[in-house]
Amino acid sequence: MRSFLLYISISMFVLAAICGIAEATIYGGIDENGVLQESLFLPLTFIFAAGGLVFWVLFAIQLLFNSKNRPNG
Repeated sequence: MRSFLLYISISMFVLAAICGIAEATIYGGIDENGVLQESLFLPLTFIFAAGGLVFWVLFAIQLLFNSKNRPNG
């Protein structure tokens, strides 16, 4: 179960990076009318990054509780 949370966290961070790169290369900027051009990739970047952070924190909490419950010796 621990590695499952870690794999989800890593995959969400990778998706956030892909969306951020796509936003920076494909979209963005100001057009000739002075209007800022944005796409759906920008909010997806933050959503995936926040999700990755949440799953990483859950992984760390689970790792901490499992280490406390493990008998010494």
